Amino acid sequence: MRIAILTFHRAYNCGAMLQAWALRTVLERMGHTVEFPICNHVGETRRFLRPTLRASLGAILRRGVSCTLQNLGSLGTEDLARLRYRAFRRRFLPERRCSPEAFPRHYDCVVIGSDQVWSPPHSARWLPLFLGEAIPRPLPLVAYAASYGDSALKPEALGRLLRALPRFRAVSVREETARRQLAEAGFALARVMADPTLLLTARDYEAIRAPFRLRGKTLYVYTLGASPFVMRTAQTLARHLGARPIVTPVYQFSRFRAPRGLTYGVSPDRLVAYVAQADYVLAGSFHGTVLSILFGKPFLSLRDEENPDYPSRPALLLRRLGLTDRLVSPDMGLPTEALARRLTAPLPAAVRDELLPAMRQKGIGFLASALRELNGGGHKLGRKPLRFPRPLTALPHRRMAA
Repeated sequence: MRIAILTFHRAYNCGAMLQAWALRTVLERMGHTVEFPICNHVGETRRFLRPTLRASLGAILRRGVSCTLQNLGSLGTEDLARLRYRAFRRRFLPERRCSPEAFPRHYDCVVIGSDQVWSPPHSARWLPLFLGEAIPRPLPLVAYAASYGDSALKPEALGRLLRALPRFRAVSVREETARRQLAEAGFALARVMADPTLLLTARDYEAIRAPFRLRGKTLYVYTLGASPFVMRTAQTLARHLGARPIVTPVYQFSRFRAPRGLTYGVSPDRLVAYVAQADYVLAGSFHGTVLSILFGKPFLSLRDEENPDYPSRPALLLRRLGLTDRLVSPDMGLPTEALARRLTAPLPAAVRDELLPAMRQKGIGFLASALRELNGGGHKLGRKPLRFPRPLTALPHRRMAA
């Protein structure tokens, strides 16, 4: 079956690219042909920071000076990251430049997700595409672990999503909170499935690991923006453990006021290499948390704030795996000794041997069942056991027709 995956695969974000690659890998192992249509540009952020004009004159001037210094400090470093992101995309995410109107000529099915594809702030002008509104009928749609973020949808956005969902042949979401909100609004068919990155094992990720080596005892810090809380925690724990901190923020590439240990040019393959080799990991993002768990690393998942009424994605994942003690936020006020004990505690064997395999099997089973039904139950690989007995080998890049 020819399948198009619609997600944020062109975003300058390691998690976005890794979940796209993982979903492609799972579907190709089932025997399908997978491509990523180039029809949205979510996450392809602008090169330089720009000061806001919606403030007082003093605030505008301060922000202008700060943006200028950060932009000057990012010369070369952000270009390096973008170069590595694009190299990963060319190698592992085969694309086709194709408008939604042409989908029926090239594909038998469209899989939408994962990531925050249904989030109005993230999808913005491309939301009709991710809701299936812009895709011609009767091309079948499947939503896999689709998300709209860490907060409830507003009534208008929720109503639009509910009107779009009957078009989908199978619907799964990434968060239990999303499933619950949809059920309360009248759509009870959504199922909770793991993010695609959890459908693979650490051995699979070795196929895309960048070929560099870390030396000495290291504390690896993967964070979105190098927030003060994350950096204070990292520096404190690094001194306590006698480890060298390595910091790779996703959205900060500037040498201006750079934190100690900052390393420039992170990309998905380099993220995997850092986590695989580090002695300890501090994850300030969902996918940093995922990789830490898969590689069995001593880790903490750091959040600047946590809403108990609508838990974050890392919090929901850690709750499902019985690892809630690994989630740390400033309001906990934990001393260094307590943080170190939480960080160095070994992961329970049940996580590796029972919970992760069950989560993996459930997600693969959902995809196989949905696609088998679309093919009338006759797909020759649909009857195979839903297991991947062999580790992944690097999938070659294929040149796609325009």
